[in-house]
Amino acid sequence: MLVEDLRNFLTTGFREDQAVSVLGAVNSLVNSQSTHDLGREMVIRCLAKRELFPPGLMPLLESLVGSVGLIPYLSKEVSTFEEQLLLEAHRTPPIGKVDFFHTLQLQIYRELRAKRNVVLSATTSVGKSAIVDAIIASGDHRHLAIIVPTIALIDETRRRVIETFGARYAIVTHPTQVSSRHQATVFVLTQERALNRDDLQDVSFFVIDEFYKLDLQMEKSTDRAVDLNLCFHKLSSNGAQFYLIGPHVDGVNGLASKHEFLFVPSHFSTIALDIVQYGLPRDGGEREEKLIELCEELTSPTLIFCQSPGSAKRAAETLLNVEGLLPETDLTWSAVEWLEKEYPEEWVVTHALRRGVGIHHGSIPRALQQYMVKAFETGAIKFLICTSTLIEGVNTVAENVIIFDKRIKTTGIDYFTFRNIAGRAGRTRRYFVGKVYVLEEQPEPDTCVIEVAVGTQSDTTPMSLLLDVEDDDLTPASKSRVESVTRETPLSAETLKANRKVPIETQHAIYEAIWRDPTLLGKPLAWRGMPDSQQLLAVCSLIFGYMDSGILKGYQIFSGKQLQAALYSVEKSKSLREVTDNFVAYRRRTDSVSDAVELSLRFLRKYVGYTFPQSLMAISHIQSDVFRKIGVEAGNYEFYAAKAESLFLERGLFALDEYGIPPETAMRIAPVGREFPTLDSAIELVIRMDARGVDLTKFERDLINDLRTSLVS
Repeated sequence: MLVEDLRNFLTTGFREDQAVSVLGAVNSLVNSQSTHDLGREMVIRCLAKRELFPPGLMPLLESLVGSVGLIPYLSKEVSTFEEQLLLEAHRTPPIGKVDFFHTLQLQIYRELRAKRNVVLSATTSVGKSAIVDAIIASGDHRHLAIIVPTIALIDETRRRVIETFGARYAIVTHPTQVSSRHQATVFVLTQERALNRDDLQDVSFFVIDEFYKLDLQMEKSTDRAVDLNLCFHKLSSNGAQFYLIGPHVDGVNGLASKHEFLFVPSHFSTIALDIVQYGLPRDGGEREEKLIELCEELTSPTLIFCQSPGSAKRAAETLLNVEGLLPETDLTWSAVEWLEKEYPEEWVVTHALRRGVGIHHGSIPRALQQYMVKAFETGAIKFLICTSTLIEGVNTVAENVIIFDKRIKTTGIDYFTFRNIAGRAGRTRRYFVGKVYVLEEQPEPDTCVIEVAVGTQSDTTPMSLLLDVEDDDLTPASKSRVESVTRETPLSAETLKANRKVPIETQHAIYEAIWRDPTLLGKPLAWRGMPDSQQLLAVCSLIFGYMDSGILKGYQIFSGKQLQAALYSVEKSKSLREVTDNFVAYRRRTDSVSDAVELSLRFLRKYVGYTFPQSLMAISHIQSDVFRKIGVEAGNYEFYAAKAESLFLERGLFALDEYGIPPETAMRIAPVGREFPTLDSAIELVIRMDARGVDLTKFERDLINDLRTSLVS
């Protein structure tokens, strides 16, 4: 039987008298080394159609399942000693819902238990995280670190780890949490948070999820790629064993010179994929028509991948505008009720959720992102429109993926990224065959070799990376570049390292601006704590003039004085809704209310809570160098930067957003006048509070109960 005929049989179905021929063809593929991976795919497709096989053939199908290593798919009612031995050989340590490894998982687990460094490059469905849990369960390590690319993944990982290991390990995820050398600890952090901690020296095992982001060309943000390289360098230099995991790549360069490791590139998969290409043009409306057609046909959970928040909004509006396509649902009413209270009713997210469609992207508040994923998992919503913020690592229950755009922002996706997106279709034990619908054209297959920047230094390696690497780990050429910079700059080595994300030319310009302006040499910049109006205006003018003007103009901020006013607006507002309403009231004529809502969220989360504190601290470090030279006591802006990071809310209460409690709710449950400086203090409030006396919606009460449940180990 030809492979295509076999695939068609296993897609459309077959008669009972054809079952023997089907299994015979699959057996031939499995027993040939050159077609073994293809044979595994066909075994998975057989499992998806197992109801078509007569009972007498089930032992043969079970035998094929075992021979391709899909042990978790085997029936646990074994009849022979050999079958029992096979199962027991693949039994996992106690790690929650997973009982048995498949053969690739067992291989990697054994290598890690033997203290070898491992780089596993495999498909999304392989279950790489189960191996992490098994290593924690082994007890070989008291301090472990799991480095993930997004805060959404911090929460997913935290929930998984605390469920199984919360009684044995402290779980540290936030900068305000303090660890103890005497307490076994699992750190779950982004690379930025890991770099800012000074308590990781006892970590003896660490994981980097989505390790391909060590390559400067693979990560959208060079700064984040540099941070990930420095994080890897920091942990590995302490002698910690590493386990790097990510999608399939063909090779890894830049590790071997410093570390021995086993690279395992595997095509092993527990899911089969059906990929349908439509080849539709980017413009003209045909993609939108096909999206509508697919959403009319598909009945199981479906991810819709879009290149940006704007594209996600357009996709949602395309579906919402079709009469009768998406009827209102009662399953999301409590969330819709809360959204209508906290945001303008015109927001597309509210309209979509009312009709069973979720929207997930970087501008959506984190607690709401978590709700969207949970609602998708539980079936409250059937369609989840998302960007790369969800595709990169977060596990979902989707059977189908519709790739609406073949770009991320404005850059076309390569074959590696396409496979990563497509790999989100299907779910082990639930959807054996994932369906991928590509509305444009998929990229042509190519090879992908990861260049780990810290180990492949060249003339183009960012200075921001080299400045934070010890001399012994720099190549002669890199060392010469660093020496040239440090020799010619008026800035201290400490400032250069602290400000490594700011171009050195920009830092020099700021230094000169402060040095040559007598009006800045004193009170306007030499402040601590909270700045007065003159002091805040001084730093805002420097930030706008030298660092963030391009970003700020996108928020209709065109001067340092306007930036100062915008910050005061956030600081003095009684609620975040006031900030949003202000953006809506003064929106551009071409912007809708929904556009203004998302612009306000982006300003709060991405600028006030992230970019501004970094820019402010860069100014702080530079003014410190200037004032030290002229003998004036320098300022220190750390306190104000920390306030901005939490949008001028109590830091611990704001951190609850990462644990599923929106800031609006956190402020509502907090006793007046009481401070919550850390995440742990805020969590303690949630655990011990009596919600009966607090005016909360059903949605908020459900979120609080969900957090309480997740914290119980």
